[in-house]
Amino acid sequence: MTLIKLREIRKWRWLALIPLIGAVCSGSGSRTEAQPINLSVRAVNGKASVFWPAGLKLVQPEFKTNLATGLWQDLGNPTESTNLVDGIASGSVFYRLRFLAPRILTQPAGLSLAAGGSVSLNVAATGTAPLTYQWRKDGVNLSRQAGIVFSLNAASGSDTAGYSVVVANSVGAVTSVVAVVTVTNAAPAMAPQGIYIGNFAGQTNGGFAALIRTNGPGIVLAHQIALAEGLFGTNIAVAADGGFAMLGENLGKAAGKIGPETVEGTLTSTNGAASAFSAARKAGTGIHQASAGFYAGTFDGLFSGSAYVILAADGTAFTYLTAPSLGVVSTFGTVDSANSLAATAAYTLPGTTIPSPIQITGTLTPATHAIAGTYSLSGIRLGSFSLARSVLP
Repeated sequence: MTLIKLREIRKWRWLALIPLIGAVCSGSGSRTEAQPINLSVRAVNGKASVFWPAGLKLVQPEFKTNLATGLWQDLGNPTESTNLVDGIASGSVFYRLRFLAPRILTQPAGLSLAAGGSVSLNVAATGTAPLTYQWRKDGVNLSRQAGIVFSLNAASGSDTAGYSVVVANSVGAVTSVVAVVTVTNAAPAMAPQGIYIGNFAGQTNGGFAALIRTNGPGIVLAHQIALAEGLFGTNIAVAADGGFAMLGENLGKAAGKIGPETVEGTLTSTNGAASAFSAARKAGTGIHQASAGFYAGTFDGLFSGSAYVILAADGTAFTYLTAPSLGVVSTFGTVDSANSLAATAAYTLPGTTIPSPIQITGTLTPATHAIAGTYSLSGIRLGSFSLARSVLP
């Protein structure tokens, strides 16, 4: 087998030609000097089956019937396949692959964003592989930005510029349009933050409490007694506009919106009954400012389960007890200046219709941010609980 290298002629990138069988030849090419790539050709029943290695992606098969004269002709359209079948009427046929320069299919689009936000520009291109990508800022190459996506986090005013990308391969290169990115001085939108305390419409027991942070998920504790639905969530996603949604313990649905000073929303039980809730943001200062937050732990005794408290800076404490045998017991209480917790919840024992009072008493230890105490039913002690602060406002 003889390997003939044909160098560049005029504007064509010629390929090394590898005679294989009879009068059928094959070859492939590169940007400057011909680089041989093995092609295999088999002639069967008057047809030529031509194969080439995978990984080239888009190529243009070509043919001619006389290497000494005539132009190479395209054989079909550019393809990402690795083979072709061509009918041979008579005489000699020669094949080659023409590598295709990059062509941009989707241009990067400019955008405007607030300082501190993130930027993501994308480009889509085609051509013979491998393709390389080099992003530029105002015409200057950017380091570590060499993929189909340009990313920028925590944008600032200095990032306002025109961004483009050069896509290249062994045949040539093409530059995208310039995508203008404008970074304004305004701070990015942020969800409200703080502790919100409120209730369901027409309800005196139970209630609604939420702790919302700008740097983490929100926490919601609520109990709609008439609908027998408790809301408990420590990983509530709050949108930049304050919107949120969650499922109740009995799979009721709650949705609302948190504003700078209030929360408004609706709880819909599984049977379709709805109840509106509202809450107001508590002041961030008060006698328990240093101890405010979300407390979590357990209780034991006659009943055993999980216990939670959201404590506001002014001493307002929303308590939430839940267990399979108890259901949900919740109420508002207070932690006074002496660090004593006191709350009373109305609880209807299974098989009865008259609510009985559950007294919750305990002591806050500011130094360790812990609450410990007991719970009693109609004055009879049932068990104890222990909580530790896990989330600050």
